[in-house]
Amino acid sequence: MAKNKKNQPWKEKWIFVKDLGSGGQGYTQVVKHKDTTASEEFYVLKTLKNQEDAERRKRMHREVTDLKTLDSPNIPKVIDSNSEEFNSNVPLYMVTEYIEGNTLKQQILEQGVIDFSVAINFIKNLLKVIEYCHESGIFHRDIKPDNIIIRNNKLDDPVLIDFGISFNEIYVDETDLTGTWQQLGNRFLGLPEFRLKSNFQRDPRSDITQSCGILFFMLTALYPVELRDQEDKKPHQRHENQKILSKISADYLRLLNTIFDRAFEWQLDQRWQSIPELEIALSRLSEPIINEQKNDIRNSIEAIRNQLYSSPDYTLKSLFKSLVDKIVKEIRDTGFAIGRELGDGFSPSITTGGDEKLGKIDFAKLRFIEQFNIENIFSNKNFVAKFIGYATANEIVVLSERNEEKIELLRVSLNGEPDLVSFRERLRSFYLKGVETSI
Repeated sequence: MAKNKKNQPWKEKWIFVKDLGSGGQGYTQVVKHKDTTASEEFYVLKTLKNQEDAERRKRMHREVTDLKTLDSPNIPKVIDSNSEEFNSNVPLYMVTEYIEGNTLKQQILEQGVIDFSVAINFIKNLLKVIEYCHESGIFHRDIKPDNIIIRNNKLDDPVLIDFGISFNEIYVDETDLTGTWQQLGNRFLGLPEFRLKSNFQRDPRSDITQSCGILFFMLTALYPVELRDQEDKKPHQRHENQKILSKISADYLRLLNTIFDRAFEWQLDQRWQSIPELEIALSRLSEPIINEQKNDIRNSIEAIRNQLYSSPDYTLKSLFKSLVDKIVKEIRDTGFAIGRELGDGFSPSITTGGDEKLGKIDFAKLRFIEQFNIENIFSNKNFVAKFIGYATANEIVVLSERNEEKIELLRVSLNGEPDLVSFRERLRSFYLKGVETSI
């Protein structure tokens, strides 16, 4: 690397116009091509601060690859790059489209907070760009005001830039970049899943949370900074921030707060889980608020629904119940099937007090208990299978008891689908061993 340290291969094609600044990884400049005669034909040159850093070099190559994968007017196109030489000692660079306009940060610094309806429309357009990235398997992970350009300063045309720490699902099996020992994030909004030793650094829901942070910034001109402050308050609940937000119509503010309540939850599984889900909530903020005195019933129903369905507690319990229904159904179906296979004299039954509902769920503790009985009527002996399921931070764990020994039968993400085939086989083995021991 030392031999080429002063070499600047980009100068073979590109002429410096002005500096744009520097970020954590590189420098950016406005340039124009040597062969062009039109001074308006500008582009953006990005070079690395530390050309000898193998990780930074490989990350630039990944960024170029990601940008070439994406084809959207709201994402800059790659014009030129030598990033494919990341394994060599040649200094790397990339050149992209130059987007005319302020960054969102510059816009707020110059003009102050954005009008409420304009901000909502802006976020909805930004979410469409983010959703396109997610559908292409790319998660940005660094959505902040500096990384959004307002094309021609028109607040309906956001352009998402700087994919320097993005993650592409095609690299899901590679661990050489952003392993769990590394910390991601920015000073705009620190997320717990981006901290050291997190297994959720490659989760698209973080982009959704950051986009809600952008909405908060547009309405307050303040960074949300963190999901919880020293008083355990979310960004929109802090006293000074409430004063700024109080200028919004009370009807809209009530709905906006339900969005922020969920957006800034600490646990990832309790925040907004998908962009379409968030878009539905935002659409209510785009509709005119009708005179409340003439629509008391409608508004009351709407308020109850917003409070209920936007509640992370409701979402968590709903996910829990949905999984429990599937798990308990499999416990019962497999138990009855075993009884039929064993033949005459074996009588399977549910032993939860005759309650035909699926399991006995304790929503306060997010636990359920299920018992299933396989009796032999000739020997008057029976095997009582007891199952206990409970939710951890992000999973449901199902345990069974046999001879006072606890056996784990299933572990599944609250947002996932249980592997019912494997679960059924474990249940069959568990039932048959229990019947054999008991009878």
